[in-house]
Amino acid sequence: VMEINRLYLTGILLVIYFVIIILLILKRKHLGPNIANFTISMVFVFLAELFSTIGKAIYGEQFNSTPFMSGGVIICSFSAVLIYYYKILEKRRSKNIQLGIVCLNFLNIILSVIFIDDFFSFLPYVTYFITIFLLLLSITLFFFETFNSEKIFNIITYYPFWISISLIVIYLGVLPLIIMSKNAIQLSISKNIFLILLYSVNFTGYTIMLAGIFFSRKEILIMDNH
Repeated sequence: VMEINRLYLTGILLVIYFVIIILLILKRKHLGPNIANFTISMVFVFLAELFSTIGKAIYGEQFNSTPFMSGGVIICSFSAVLIYYYKILEKRRSKNIQLGIVCLNFLNIILSVIFIDDFFSFLPYVTYFITIFLLLLSITLFFFETFNSEKIFNIITYYPFWISISLIVIYLGVLPLIIMSKNAIQLSISKNIFLILLYSVNFTGYTIMLAGIFFSRKEILIMDNH
């Protein structure tokens, strides 16, 4: 059976990340005032994947890329996204709940780094699950606020909506795959099928994130009433 070449697929993903980051910077005026926070989060994802890929290209598959995933994605990228949601929420109550989510995330990271001995050696599943759960909670809060505001009328031009949809696709898609990868031996699922699913989820999610940039427009709302 032909083994799928992960490096090529990851290479394509890296190009997508890079294009998204460049467009987030170039079109920032149309993407909302706090887009810098989200851009930083994408830079962490890009760098984590880049260093992991370089490591695998040089040292082969046995290269341990977990430190990049744990540090770059779980700690830095997720923290930046959760802070992004805190900044874009407008109602005091939503902001307070989101601040609680941000604090829970920091607590999750601190406790994990202290109590999980191999946090940087093996992917810390528990930490990852909690972080994804907190992210999905933030998105739910965001949808709840957005769908109860005037933004609902121009939802297609509102970039945080696209970000939220893409993150739901990526992380709800990745969750079952993480569970599968942990039990892949018992499930006797072929590595190829697993990789096809994993990359399909990522390509779909990040394509949505990319497409949204072109649909988004600067908000023309009268903000005096806040």
